Amino acid sequence: MRWLGRLLVEQQAPWLQVLKVLVAIAVAWFASGLLLGTELPIFAAIAALLVVAPSVSQSVGKGLERSAGVLGGVVLAWLAGLVLPSGPMLVLAVTLVAVVIARVLRLAPMAANQLPISAMILLALGAGASPLLGFERVVETIIGAACALIINLVVVPPVQHEPAEQVMRETAHAVADAYEHVARALTSKDALDGARLLAEARALRTHVQRTRAAMDALEESTRLNPRAKGMRDRIERDERLLLTLTVLVNRVIGMARTIADRFDASVADDPVVHRVGAESRRIAHAVRTLVDSHALDDGRTTSMPMLDGPALTTPIAVPAPNPAHWVLIGALLEDVRQARESLEGSGEAE
Repeated sequence: MRWLGRLLVEQQAPWLQVLKVLVAIAVAWFASGLLLGTELPIFAAIAALLVVAPSVSQSVGKGLERSAGVLGGVVLAWLAGLVLPSGPMLVLAVTLVAVVIARVLRLAPMAANQLPISAMILLALGAGASPLLGFERVVETIIGAACALIINLVVVPPVQHEPAEQVMRETAHAVADAYEHVARALTSKDALDGARLLAEARALRTHVQRTRAAMDALEESTRLNPRAKGMRDRIERDERLLLTLTVLVNRVIGMARTIADRFDASVADDPVVHRVGAESRRIAHAVRTLVDSHALDDGRTTSMPMLDGPALTTPIAVPAPNPAHWVLIGALLEDVRQARESLEGSGEAE
């Protein structure tokens, strides 16, 4: 039954979205019947079904794409009906030609699908040779798309800010954990599993990708959304935080790679290495403080939690490089320096 899993999804649309689709279909159906006198306003219902989207901007885009596809299908069916004899082969031929035209014109996905569908339906219903009937289908589609857009404006979709901030917080804490693991590897006398440390650091890239996707969804949900007023500053702040976290991820991967490739027990007692470990803990503390201060500023919490650990201090001074391990120490120091600069550049690190 593995094939059945491809037909199902883990996350479904919320019931509010389903209700909006139902209302949009009903409103488009009765509006088309009232305005055009159409007994079966199928094009209006299909347009309403497809145009209702999670965000207002997506509804506008889908409405334009679908209307353009219907218009192209109507024109194509009308031209074919004028010059070719009607019959099943005409429907097949026009459908195939419509697919090719959509590909050549590089139409958007919904317009590319709607072009052959509209032409096929009109020819199958025998309306291809009637410009008036074709024009009515275009108007019917516009009515359905307009009804869907109005429903999406009346029942305004939520701004996807909380999901984005939740993913951002998870990413930030994962980054902080990675710096603590690096600090433990540099200062602990226990056996070091460099391969595992590097694998955990590289896994942070997935966190960054998820956060980027959540921020893109947030940006999409704010377009043409009246509920998004006053959120621009918060979104810009979160974008800066994501940029900082991306730099920190790259730097901790570099530190983990250096440790996995070059670290050995003979360098464990070097005082500079211990300073790097201590600075890694400070970076972890600064990241957690940063995301918690954002939660306080947004009103998602009323108090800052007590975080153990020191804030960032002055850069590490190295009076003389270690003659045997200067490559290892130099690489670690450079990664720490760039991580510090990224945090300080965010305007939030102390």
